[in-house]
Amino acid sequence: MALTIAVCVKPVPVTTRLDAITGRLDRSVAHRLNSVDENAVEAALTLRESDPGSEVVVVSVAPAEFAESLRPALAMGADRAIVVSAPELEGADLLGVSAALATTLSGLHPDLVVFGSWSSDGYGAMLWSAVGERLGFAVASRAVDFVLDADRLTVTRQIEQGTQVVEVALPAVLALSGEVNTPRYPSFKDVIAGKKKPIELLTMTDCTVTAGTMVLSVEPSPARTRGIVIEDDGQAHVQLIDFLTQRGIV
Repeated sequence: MALTIAVCVKPVPVTTRLDAITGRLDRSVAHRLNSVDENAVEAALTLRESDPGSEVVVVSVAPAEFAESLRPALAMGADRAIVVSAPELEGADLLGVSAALATTLSGLHPDLVVFGSWSSDGYGAMLWSAVGERLGFAVASRAVDFVLDADRLTVTRQIEQGTQVVEVALPAVLALSGEVNTPRYPSFKDVIAGKKKPIELLTMTDCTVTAGTMVLSVEPSPARTRGIVIEDDGQAHVQLIDFLTQRGIV
């Protein structure tokens, strides 16, 4: 069964440097394809290899100037890419981005929509769920393995207690863990071929998305300090009690 497989990806800053003025992530630097999204592309390509009639389409909501960041996915083997942009989408939150993605995906009529589980610039890990809800698709997340059989997908999910196996019917949304596979490394020939593949720029002229939330600032985690070492000279218990008492623990 030939499939249309959409892979939702995101260009992310190459560094996690914060803007000294705004306190937010500096997005003026160069961008690259989110690393876990490469796992999603690899998964889609693996499925296509088992059915050469299938198509892999990379889709991203991003400013038009970041379109070239999707070239690595095309070099890996994706057939084409679509970048959705609009001034209203810059800084859009989960609701806005999921609405734009769902609208675009609806026009593709995908059998399967694949996501990396998170992005390195936000770690929200919720976009795939919101898109699945808007499309009315079944959703399987945190996938570490999957098997497609006709129109059903058997997915092994990583959960806190171990693993869980679920079955979903297509069309579906699949969110992958970074441990699911090892992305292929494009050859020089693949890179050249990827540069010739089309990236379609879609402008949502009727976009009415507004951000419901806004990131005000981001602060780095405090540096870890050296712990206190208590040597047992026969009075260690006294030092330990004093330590706990000073911190109001006992």
